[in-house]
Amino acid sequence: MSMGDRVRVAICDDHPVFRSGMVGLLRDEGDLEVTFEAGSASELRTLLTTHALDILLLDLQLPDEHGLDVLPTIADRCRVLVLSAFDEPRQVRRALEGGAVGFVRKDAPPHAILRAIRDAAAGQTVLAADLAVRLAGAMRSNGDERDFRKRVQSLTARQREVLALLADGRSNREIAKALFVSEGTVKNHVTQILHLVGMPDRTRLAVLLARHGGLP
Repeated sequence: MSMGDRVRVAICDDHPVFRSGMVGLLRDEGDLEVTFEAGSASELRTLLTTHALDILLLDLQLPDEHGLDVLPTIADRCRVLVLSAFDEPRQVRRALEGGAVGFVRKDAPPHAILRAIRDAAAGQTVLAADLAVRLAGAMRSNGDERDFRKRVQSLTARQREVLALLADGRSNREIAKALFVSEGTVKNHVTQILHLVGMPDRTRLAVLLARHGGLP
């Protein structure tokens, strides 16, 4: 797109009223033009074969295919800006990994949507500040979970047996009886496990295991 050209925008959303509102919003902007509207993934793909685009506003909840599945197949044809009513961090991350250049909530103010379109057309990644913070937090959590699982997987077979019983809420005496060892041996195993997985006590360890769905 050269200087002075209008930004060619298309809208893919299955709600005609929403599409109409977006068309009305864009029509008043001298540097933007609506190339086409689509109400489904199949219609979008058909129109993309005959129309050149700069920006596609893509909803994720389409009637025939989820937008996250559509994204990787079209991201090389235009810049895709996801416009969704839902901004759960995991979904945002999948959209960006799938080729989207940004993610904007449908209830964002009109001026914010227009700015997002222009920023995306200029080659920028578009993400609201609050959403970027939540996404970063979710990615850190995923990293922490991966690190925890890696530590657990490094335990010996006996330590993992003890850990499984710990996660089940068993006492040292109950674990000793189940594994046919002394309570002192169990206590030593528990101390080593807590050190190796970086947990301060068995209660915190059990909570973390429950949160991550048990042993990896």
